[in-house]
Amino acid sequence: MENTNIQKPCLVNTAQGFSVSYNNKFLYSKYNPSKIICQTIENLNILPGTLFLCCSPVLPYGLTELLNKLPENCFLLICEIDEVLKSFSNECCNNQELKTNWEIINKSNLIAVPDKNELFSLPQILNLPEYTFNDGKKLPKAGSFKRVIKIDFSSGVQFHNEFYSTLTQACVNALMTFWSNRVTLVRFGRNYSRNFFENLKILTSTKPIENYIKTISKPIIIFGAGQSIDKGIEHIKNKWQNYFILCTDTSYTSLMQNGIIPDGVFVEEAQPVILKAFIGTKNNPKTQIFTSLSSLPSINHNFPAEQISFFTTLYTECNFLNKLVDSKIIPITNPPMGSVGLTTVYYALKFRKTTSVPIYLYGLDFSYSEYFTHGKGTMAHTNRLFSSNRFLPVQNYKAAYNDTVFSFIEKSGKTFYSTHILSSYANNFIALFSEQPNLYDSGEVGFDLKLKTAIPTDICFSDNPIQKELTSFSEEQITKVKDFINSETAALEELRDILSGTKKLSPEEATNKIIELSKQREYLYLHFPDGWNYNTSLPFLKRIRVEIDYFLKLLKK
Repeated sequence: MENTNIQKPCLVNTAQGFSVSYNNKFLYSKYNPSKIICQTIENLNILPGTLFLCCSPVLPYGLTELLNKLPENCFLLICEIDEVLKSFSNECCNNQELKTNWEIINKSNLIAVPDKNELFSLPQILNLPEYTFNDGKKLPKAGSFKRVIKIDFSSGVQFHNEFYSTLTQACVNALMTFWSNRVTLVRFGRNYSRNFFENLKILTSTKPIENYIKTISKPIIIFGAGQSIDKGIEHIKNKWQNYFILCTDTSYTSLMQNGIIPDGVFVEEAQPVILKAFIGTKNNPKTQIFTSLSSLPSINHNFPAEQISFFTTLYTECNFLNKLVDSKIIPITNPPMGSVGLTTVYYALKFRKTTSVPIYLYGLDFSYSEYFTHGKGTMAHTNRLFSSNRFLPVQNYKAAYNDTVFSFIEKSGKTFYSTHILSSYANNFIALFSEQPNLYDSGEVGFDLKLKTAIPTDICFSDNPIQKELTSFSEEQITKVKDFINSETAALEELRDILSGTKKLSPEEATNKIIELSKQREYLYLHFPDGWNYNTSLPFLKRIRVEIDYFLKLLKK
């Protein structure tokens, strides 16, 4: 039944300005409405690169004062989730005593007023290369902000306190993720791009991953490299052919050593270290290699093309990848998840024929015991065995006792250890997959992934797991890839000639053409320490000029 006792907001005249009464509550002091928020603003020590979430500023108190204190690279977002209060604020813009303040605020390029949908999407918006809000204000480019500060401008926040707190934490996490990704791109971004182009050149000779989408009717088992893989192997060792088995690259050898041949192994690693996970597996024709276009190409050289299926990890938000997605040149995409285990689950959910097909998880523990970090026979465990001696035991106590590790009581009641990175993967798993039907956590140890627990059933499915005829890339797709490589080569050659002065243009034409060509090809500079902040300064363009030769050689190889 509708509550008819809700009081609409209304202005209340006090001795020192207007307050607001709403739902039998004063949103500002009824004695001096602006005093508290203005004191809060006055006491702020504001650093450059701060994003302010101005929560529920029903009246303009404090906003002008905050604007006047802002150093460089700061921005204000007026956040109001209560539609009644938002409508009331808009009406207050016409009040003569408040109008001047509202006009100053509305004219400022440093304040945007996201609508309700934009508020819900704000954490994602913050990491976009560029974004213009529905009110026409443009958000500074991703990377402009170093921190988020939430300011409660009125007691209106208390009506939706959980939302504002959650939004703030999500925005903080988004900025942390951006800068964490920047560190990763500085270290490995060039490798990702190099691998991407090398793999792209063989893409059309491989087996499209789309062949597997919505085809698997057998129960699916996924193996990661955590310690619970041992229980999983023990459970299905004599009946593994009843299941469709997927595993991560680092757990591949453990299954093979136990006579279990997985149907597919997922690979995302861009560094040569992952080659150790494939020692002794070259002559296994029954396992499909599902690999990212940005993963190490050397792996793909060890297998025939028909045994390889590519997917695309969107390792950064950029124009050149978006262009490839829009033109349908590259295969199915996934966001960067950090953990190949999460990527394997992501595609397993797409592979199963219907949501009634169960998926069981082993080895996705995101934690480890005091003695060992991985399951027996996995790449990490084998490397430990090879390197152990009387001074370095097989038991890896160091991994459990250092400053970057924390202990916790895992789901079976044992003390386990994890890192902030591993625990973030577990939290990402929960956010992405915990609501998926018939997805079961079968491991007995590790983080609680918020799934139902179950072990694989003994039901035998005799039908072929792939229910449709496997197809290859069409002539049209082959032509698209060739045309893309040729057009990239031509564009890089033109950019090289302009930067080196071989192609003569007026200064204005040259600058415009350089921006047009280079901003569409972020792989030239995304791995620079300042690669998030594209500019046409001479040092920046000189570094781009060096990268052009590297990628031209790669494309022409």
